[in-house]
Amino acid sequence: MCLKKIKAVPLRNYIIAAVFVFCTETALGVSDTLVFHNGNMIVGEIEKMERGVLEIDAAYGDANFKIEWLSVKEIYSDSKFLVNVHDRIYYGRLASLPDRKVSVYSGDSVFIVCMLDEVIYLSQIKEGFSDRFSASVELGFDVAKAQNMRQLSTRSSLGYRAENWSTDGSYNSLRSNQDNTDPIQRSDGELNYRYILARKWYVITTFSALSNTEQKLDIRTNAQLGMGNYIYNTNKAYWGIKIGANNNYEKFSNETESRNSWEGYLGTEVNLFDMGDIDLLLVFMGYTGLSDLSRYRSDMNFDLKYDLPFDLFVRLGISFNYDNKPAESA
Repeated sequence: MCLKKIKAVPLRNYIIAAVFVFCTETALGVSDTLVFHNGNMIVGEIEKMERGVLEIDAAYGDANFKIEWLSVKEIYSDSKFLVNVHDRIYYGRLASLPDRKVSVYSGDSVFIVCMLDEVIYLSQIKEGFSDRFSASVELGFDVAKAQNMRQLSTRSSLGYRAENWSTDGSYNSLRSNQDNTDPIQRSDGELNYRYILARKWYVITTFSALSNTEQKLDIRTNAQLGMGNYIYNTNKAYWGIKIGANNNYEKFSNETESRNSWEGYLGTEVNLFDMGDIDLLLVFMGYTGLSDLSRYRSDMNFDLKYDLPFDLFVRLGISFNYDNKPAESA
């Protein structure tokens, strides 16, 4: 009975919705509202939208809600976002217009009016200094009766994002012992700085270090400077490339002499993430010697994931590392 009366008086719909939004915003201290094609809506704090999925933090959920971007009809927010539309980056607020259009604006300036489907990336820009940090730590311990295997792994990351630049770092380690083989110790760390330019271009500087007993590496350091571009970027897939120069220093744990060389690198990444139940990721990095023209290295990763019912999935992953001049006995 009550539902029929509400449908019969559209004005009451808006009053109830306005009261609900006001009360929720007051409780949460946020003002981000999503309206869906079926008329439902959700109020919370929009975190980001990437690869066609939007994450929003609402008080009535113990985790962020993940929503398909194409199911959103209207979006309203007082928060400031980094917005990627086709080949341009904007920094501003969002307001929906009729016919699933949205405007990106700041103050009295409207940067662009476009369809919601044309927005391919969205990330909230926190105003506070500490709010722009992100960090994570993971620990893993594996035990297997076969070969009396014991393995300890750690993964960690730290990041900071400003309006037109970001920096992030990571450190990972692996310690493994088992019968009839030498102990394996691997550690790697990386520090990135990325500055966003116009039309999908960005400048990236990377410093990384690797130590790996399997490769007889005491230490390998790489200092890279390059540029990247997203050639194709939509809510269903993206394809990007990057090119630059790399200084490669290697010190080995055996009789192999230390190396210090310059390399040029070319990398590409293809990610198809909206093909029904299938996701596909291909990452390739190729290094060719500049000071040692006869050396070539490459790293390739391929992941194919198929989603099953009940949040289960099957994944096939292949990693390939090639070096035509490896250390002796490696």
